[in-house]
Amino acid sequence: MNKRTALSAVALLALATTFASTPFAADSKAAIPAASAASAASAAAPAAAPAHEITKEQAVDMATKAHPGQVTKAYEDTKKGKKTWEVKISGTDGKKWEVHYEIKTGALVSEEGK
Repeated sequence: MNKRTALSAVALLALATTFASTPFAADSKAAIPAASAASAASAAAPAAAPAHEITKEQAVDMATKAHPGQVTKAYEDTKKGKKTWEVKISGTDGKKWEVHYEIKTGALVSEEGK
């Protein structure tokens, strides 16, 4: 066997070994053990749904969409142990509304119409 044939055989063997042990893209999910897949999913979960802080203007916008009227006050407050934006509205329905949105997530904490 000459050197060229021997070198080609070694190169072919190295390529075959490399591709045989590497999962392809279609098989990569199936190749991950269940425990690793679960840990990968839990690691990705916080990044998938990060909450973002809202501004006072965003809180006012959300409140006036829910309760149309004239905004009389909007300021930072605490409600139910959470830092909130409190928006006071003199509503077109004749009620005076107090709406609280959590600053950290934008979630509605409370709304009261008097």
